[in-house]
Amino acid sequence: MRFCSLASGSNGNATLVEGPDGPLLVDVGLSWREMTRRAARAGMSTTDLSWIVLTHEHSDHVRGLKTALRRGLRVAATQGTLRALGVDGIPLEPGLELAGITVTPFPVAHDAAQPVGLRLDTPDVRLALVTDLGRVTPEVLAAMRHCTHLLVEANHDTEMLLTGPYPWPLKMRILGPNGHLANEETARALARLGPDGPKTVLLAHLSRENNSPARALESVAGALNGSPAALYLTYPDRPSAVVCS
Repeated sequence: MRFCSLASGSNGNATLVEGPDGPLLVDVGLSWREMTRRAARAGMSTTDLSWIVLTHEHSDHVRGLKTALRRGLRVAATQGTLRALGVDGIPLEPGLELAGITVTPFPVAHDAAQPVGLRLDTPDVRLALVTDLGRVTPEVLAAMRHCTHLLVEANHDTEMLLTGPYPWPLKMRILGPNGHLANEETARALARLGPDGPKTVLLAHLSRENNSPARALESVAGALNGSPAALYLTYPDRPSAVVCS
């Protein structure tokens, strides 16, 4: 398996995963042209792409969906997400196999119709994508355990958010139980994994206004102290490092 975050943040989200039987796209929050451009920049191909898995229906995760559907791609998502979007697709249920990858959704706390995180498993690689959630529930923590790789939200620094320019209702939405994870919450979750932690961690969905790469890295690196895990950032405007297993 190889994977790369093509975009991560409030302006768009997309992760390209190459499985044993071809590529798989998780979310399509970019225009089709920009998505293919970033994939090529990362040295990955979308030529044989036929499936998109959606985590939820917010615009920063589905911006390029209409174009993808016109190109004949198929969609897998929860029933709630499919209904919210008004599109046809296959239900996202445990054990679904796409591109040689076993896809297992798990519920997350977010203000969408039926949002999920994802486990993407092959015999030797276990990747969890955990973004757009307001708290780490036991189900989320269980999905994170025993993963070889983890792409996880570190959305905001709480102090920066509280003292920043956002209106108070938006601050409360982000801080709420169905909002987004703060750096320190992500760090606590990773620390709880202990010896079951991943080999690679990619920090995702960093806020431009309420976070900084340095603060996110500092918070999470402390939680990984003593762990051999490699720590990377994802970006809103360019692809991340490509992780290979």
